[in-house]
Amino acid sequence: MNKITMDDIAKMAKVSKSTVSRALSHDPRVNVDTREKIADIARELNYRPHQVAQALAKKNTNIIGVIIPFAPRSVADPFFLEFLQGIGEVAADEGYSLALPNIGLDQSGDMITVINRNNVDGVILTEPYLHDFRIEYLTEKEIPFVFLGNPMSEQDICWVEVDNETGAYQAVNYLIEAGHRKIATIAGNPEMVSGKYRLEGYKRALREQGISINPELIYYADFTRKGAVQATQDLLRNKSKYTAVFAANDLMAMAVIRTLKEAGVAVPGEVAVLGYDGIQIGEFIDPPLSTIKLPSIRMGRVAMTMLSKLIKKEEIEKRQVSLAPRLLLRSST
Repeated sequence: MNKITMDDIAKMAKVSKSTVSRALSHDPRVNVDTREKIADIARELNYRPHQVAQALAKKNTNIIGVIIPFAPRSVADPFFLEFLQGIGEVAADEGYSLALPNIGLDQSGDMITVINRNNVDGVILTEPYLHDFRIEYLTEKEIPFVFLGNPMSEQDICWVEVDNETGAYQAVNYLIEAGHRKIATIAGNPEMVSGKYRLEGYKRALREQGISINPELIYYADFTRKGAVQATQDLLRNKSKYTAVFAANDLMAMAVIRTLKEAGVAVPGEVAVLGYDGIQIGEFIDPPLSTIKLPSIRMGRVAMTMLSKLIKKEEIEKRQVSLAPRLLLRSST
């Protein structure tokens, strides 16, 4: 069977080839009825446009930039790998390729270099910071972008998240209801939205249960294993008593468990540990990790779907999507 071409569709629709090209590219210059007629014919013929030629015609690259976490974190973090899986599934269906640059918070020059070098059609950003400089830059450049996480901006920005404060509150409230009154936390970077609001959820749960917040039980790390090991070692030297630890992500929670066990502290016999993210590897450590489960793959799909619509200038029914966290109980508590 001969390969279906735009010429074939044009003949059947009784329009020009250029009209077919515009219609399949969602060009608003083609009226809705004609676009739908051409789309129906293309589906019936199982026509798939040549992505490179289509990109050149539109002066697009069909490349999406996914800005991976700032150092010392990396795309190797299992949560971000799961998020990327969701992005990749939708991107493949839409004909996009992914570029994964690593850019630091203060390196605005790196952002400009990456955008210019890859000539990306749009950007998905992870780990929003308070007062994130990237919002202003991308807005000025008119580059479509979507955040993983609510950047807490007054602008009408597209984002998908699981409410950080609610998830942390749910975790700590469970520990309190399980009988713990002295709960330590290994918090994330307070300059990050996720770090700030997960700590707020921890504090809110304590306050609502009438438990005093003890600053000596709050340790700050950087969402990494290394940072959590150091924080847990400091906690072990602390004379304040505690029977549970809430870690602001699963990587840190797993480091807490290992460091406690190496110091001869039984988990959960002496200290319960609860994490946040719900990465799959948490099920296979000893003891299996209790956590706040996030729909990471679904979040990636939602972010990429939003971005595709932004690029095509299609209407987005809901520009801010907040998904529900789920308490996932295993043996570490």
